[in-house]
Amino acid sequence: MNQPVFFLAFANDDDRHLPLLDQERKTITQHLFPLENQSFIQLVTESAATIQDIANYLSQIKDRLAIFHYAGHADSQSLVLQDQTADGEGLADMLKLQKNLKLVFLNGCSTQEQVKRLLNNGVPAVIATSVAIEDQSAMNFANTFYQNLATQHTIKEAFDMAAARHKMASSQPLEWHRSPGAAPLVADADILPWGLYTLDEAKEILDWKIPLRASGTFIIANAGLKYNTSKGMNTKLVEVIANEIIEYSPRIRFMFDEAKRRKKDPRMRELRAAVIDAFPIPIGVHLRRLLQSDKVSVDRLSRMINLYQVTIEFLAFILLAQLWDERHHKTDISYTETQNRVFDQILNAGSRPSGSDMYLDVIRTISDIFELNDIKHFVSEFHDLKKEYYEDSDFLNAHLALEELADQLKGTIAADEIESFCVQAEDHLCTIFKHIGFAAKYTLATIKKIELHKQRHAKPNFVHNLVILNRLTENIGDLDDILVSDEFSDNNAVVLLNNEDEVYPYLNLSPFLIDENALSGQNNSKLFFFRYIEGNNLIYELIENRRDLLQINEDAYDTVKEAYQALKRQIL
Repeated sequence: MNQPVFFLAFANDDDRHLPLLDQERKTITQHLFPLENQSFIQLVTESAATIQDIANYLSQIKDRLAIFHYAGHADSQSLVLQDQTADGEGLADMLKLQKNLKLVFLNGCSTQEQVKRLLNNGVPAVIATSVAIEDQSAMNFANTFYQNLATQHTIKEAFDMAAARHKMASSQPLEWHRSPGAAPLVADADILPWGLYTLDEAKEILDWKIPLRASGTFIIANAGLKYNTSKGMNTKLVEVIANEIIEYSPRIRFMFDEAKRRKKDPRMRELRAAVIDAFPIPIGVHLRRLLQSDKVSVDRLSRMINLYQVTIEFLAFILLAQLWDERHHKTDISYTETQNRVFDQILNAGSRPSGSDMYLDVIRTISDIFELNDIKHFVSEFHDLKKEYYEDSDFLNAHLALEELADQLKGTIAADEIESFCVQAEDHLCTIFKHIGFAAKYTLATIKKIELHKQRHAKPNFVHNLVILNRLTENIGDLDDILVSDEFSDNNAVVLLNNEDEVYPYLNLSPFLIDENALSGQNNSKLFFFRYIEGNNLIYELIENRRDLLQINEDAYDTVKEAYQALKRQIL
């Protein structure tokens, strides 16, 4: 992967010096530097740009340029650079060669006439001015735009925020203009000087936002890493997870106490089974598949990526399920258009998501909404996990590394890199589980049916017949448990329990997770994740192998379709 480049070109002169041009450069850089520091982007800044500077940089960063920003004196035909006036058409022809360019921002006076050539040359979006712009306003507009773009707003949203900020301060007197000659007449003050222009066929670019993925900085090529064959291939991962979840697993705690008494290490086969059984099945089934593998191969690497991706998707579905409940009970919970778009990408997906980025966005977004609205997480540990998704932490770096490896798997991995990549992937998985081991604290279950028991003059009891969806190695029985409560939960639902011995509190994860066997009245359980929408069908994916698909529509499990439509109305 290659980092997208933001090229910031500034030019000033002594005769018509713009006092705030340097401040604009510093302000934009301050907003973008944290993203560069985390290797999400590469920032190229030229404070006294010449024609040769621009030509040299564009040649070196070919196909990586994402945004070109110019600030200085300009007019309808040209940009005033440090050494001479540059023809706007020539710049447009030069930018035509940048295959991944998203936006050109011309922050000088009256640059609107240059837009047509840029669009015709394939530039997807251009911000330009229709009239003279005052120096202070230009700096403020750029400041607000990049501040929002750097905080995961789309191009359109960042532009709208900058426009709104300008309108709030539009009573400011016009002084220094970014025009090479006398300032042209200013249009009506109610008309926004800046415009955001796109071709009709490229309007999707308005939804582009900076991808929070580092570029080639976490997976080390040619590292030559090898497994420690004396301990066994899976030993490190099992031991790390066991130590992380020991407080949630009496079984593992007993094994460690016994090993300490015997002055030996715990038996690895028993510890491995205990670790698998501690987690809900969506995690446990892929953990078991990985730990069954003891050969270095691409298949082993693929199993690690599957374990990582399913784990993140499971956590995201937990948060989405709670958001639905919260919106149902508290209709005044609001969120931004950007946040709504994150949910729309999941709930209206027209194909299977290719990675876990969308689910990471869901976790970040819902955590933000809950914090803003003072909502307690059903899974309380999410509160502390939230900050890890924004800081330059080992946890976030592990996510980025595993996403990078997932991209590597789409191509061909050199034979001499497979073991090294497996070792690195396992290290990053260890980091992930050090932070999300709390998943072992909760019990996943399917409520098969609920029976009402009522004696004369006595309060009713609700008998919940359920299958426990943890303890994978013990096999899933027809009916694992019966829980009696004076309140009822939801029939044929996959639920998350705080305590496997009590019905309340619970979180219904359907229709994000469904149990086909519960819906069809069969024994045991067969779990599916929601994946995407295809025409009139909801497409679900069998959790165990991620290949078998289930179609839900009005003719097959229509109650699931109804529930899904209801949650979309509530969330979107």
